[in-house]
Amino acid sequence: MAQSSQSLPKMHAAFDLQNIIERIKGVLTFSRTTITSIAADRGATLEAALVVVAIGLATAIGYRDDVVTTITATLIGWAGFTGAVWFIADRFLGTPTSRGSFVPLLRTVGYAQAPAALALVHFIWGLGPMIGFVGWVWSFAATVFALHHTTQFGYPRSVALTLVGGLAVAIFGFIFSVFTSINPQIW
Repeated sequence: MAQSSQSLPKMHAAFDLQNIIERIKGVLTFSRTTITSIAADRGATLEAALVVVAIGLATAIGYRDDVVTTITATLIGWAGFTGAVWFIADRFLGTPTSRGSFVPLLRTVGYAQAPAALALVHFIWGLGPMIGFVGWVWSFAATVFALHHTTQFGYPRSVALTLVGGLAVAIFGFIFSVFTSINPQIW
């Protein structure tokens, strides 16, 4: 006996690839409107995670590393960096705009990592590492921009948060890698 279409669960696409690409373009061009829309869109968390996974895949290919380990390290680094930044902003720099903003911050930081995908060409002798460095600097700047517009902190405070969050991930990554083969990464 056939079921009617009304009794079947409604399925919808969890993400729209075209929307993700447009948001990445907006982040790459430092569009305030894009960052604000990512922070406000509850559905963008999965999209940001997919962007981070793509960055992990590009990094694994560029560095010729294990794909699963690199993607795992990238996801851990993303969550760890965002957690460190959120904790510092909330506990030590707390303002009404920074409270309760972990998930919007997670989304915007995930998208801000997009330029790090330039690590894909790292294996090209001479040129690859230089392009990867450009991606790293671009991603750092996009992260500062994302923090500035998500937390409403000024640029100097956003730069400091980005540096301290990166340092926290580096320290945590070193300790974590002593016990596992995974070294959490950001940028």
